[in-house]
Amino acid sequence: MRRLLKNAFVVSVDPRIGNLEGADILIEGERIVEIRPNLAVDDAEVIDASGYIASPGFVDTHHHVWQSLVRGITADWSLGDYLAGIRLFVASHYTPADMYLGQLGGTLQALNVGVTTTADYCHNLNSPEHVEEAIRASKDSGARVVWCYGFNRPPLPEQAFATLESRCDYLRRVAAQHFSSRATLVTLGVCPEEILFWPDMETGRKQFDLARELGVRQFWHANSTRDAITGAYRRDADRALAAGLLGSDTVLVHMNHTPEDEWVRVADAGCHLSVTPETEMQMNMGWPALSAAESHGVNIGVGVDIISNNSADLRFQLRLLLQNERWARSKDRSGIVSSHVPLDAARALYWGTMGGAKAVGLDDQIGSLSPGKKADILLHDTRHIMLAGWSRTDPEGTLILQCGSETLSDVLVAGQFVKRDGRLVADTSALSRRLELSRVALIERMDGAGGLQNALREQLKRFVHLSAETGRTVIGLDRSDKEELAPTTTIV
Repeated sequence: MRRLLKNAFVVSVDPRIGNLEGADILIEGERIVEIRPNLAVDDAEVIDASGYIASPGFVDTHHHVWQSLVRGITADWSLGDYLAGIRLFVASHYTPADMYLGQLGGTLQALNVGVTTTADYCHNLNSPEHVEEAIRASKDSGARVVWCYGFNRPPLPEQAFATLESRCDYLRRVAAQHFSSRATLVTLGVCPEEILFWPDMETGRKQFDLARELGVRQFWHANSTRDAITGAYRRDADRALAAGLLGSDTVLVHMNHTPEDEWVRVADAGCHLSVTPETEMQMNMGWPALSAAESHGVNIGVGVDIISNNSADLRFQLRLLLQNERWARSKDRSGIVSSHVPLDAARALYWGTMGGAKAVGLDDQIGSLSPGKKADILLHDTRHIMLAGWSRTDPEGTLILQCGSETLSDVLVAGQFVKRDGRLVADTSALSRRLELSRVALIERMDGAGGLQNALREQLKRFVHLSAETGRTVIGLDRSDKEELAPTTTIV
């Protein structure tokens, strides 16, 4: 099937094409064939895109999609609250049906706001059934998803995957059954456990080695906090690099607390970084590491992280990151008027498109509007009241700072409409009802186990303690707890 988008204002994020006013985009099947003004095509569905900005779909490089079922629950939580509430309690009460609905709902929410590709850090795989339902939902969504098999486990009375070997064996089965073809919207990734919870380096090595055996990318939480007792850098990346575990197929997530020498080695290894500014700043993980990473030539992608905390709209993360970085990079932050800003909005658009595409290893397929790439395209309606008077000289600024879900009229993934005329193609009303019913049942199960607030109080007692070394109250694992929690605990 051929489609012709006529007369759009194209923001390509491809320096060879640039920004073109009054341009046409010819789509054949899943791919863009040609972009230029005045294309004459006889055998194509013609779509009048006059008055629309056409841009690449956004790429979210870090998202725990399963948490859409408890959206907003962590809005006023710290990292300690999240660890105790979500990872040690809520996660253990999810059924396979909850996983399906949470995955499907979260991915459709992302499509609705223009995120056409999501790197899904799926770290609540409590049983084979949880795995199967999460994958099924990703495929049913119509989104482009790098679905990442997570090795973390919440505490359960009985573990379906009793050993690391059983989890590895099931991943091999999943790869063969669901991901034998790479010519699909849903592809495979791996999320190894954080180094804090490895009893030895061999535990981590098995997870990274298996990812490479399967030929897939690794997404890994690292350096998001300092040592709770001493305040020292954890040097997660350094330790993994010394063991030969990281490379250009690795996406490091957060990395807020990373010294200069460690950044040098991360850059030399070719690793990528996923920044998630909203949760990092709320949960006191620290200032986003974008500036330090970019100064060493590390590629940057941006992630939503958790919609148990914030929305699925990656544009907000890009806007927040851009404005914070503008302030942080200003030479004079005293309030004296300056004549310029150190970063332009086009850079933020790059982080959310090509930067993300490079991070997830799909930059030859997505991230820009370029002939030969997949037709993952957003159409924003500039006739909407929210865009009246928009700047033709800075369309990237319009896309990042002015557009929103209300101006996003159409979304195409691989040449197919998933949102058209302002509404998702999927039956979201029926899904919303199912999500609400599933949420109510989840809360009832949690209440039957003592309730969320009680879980927060009891679990936090294990993390809030007085440091013998410093005499200060700190939040983090007490050293006596580490061995006990190591097999079943994770962090954001």
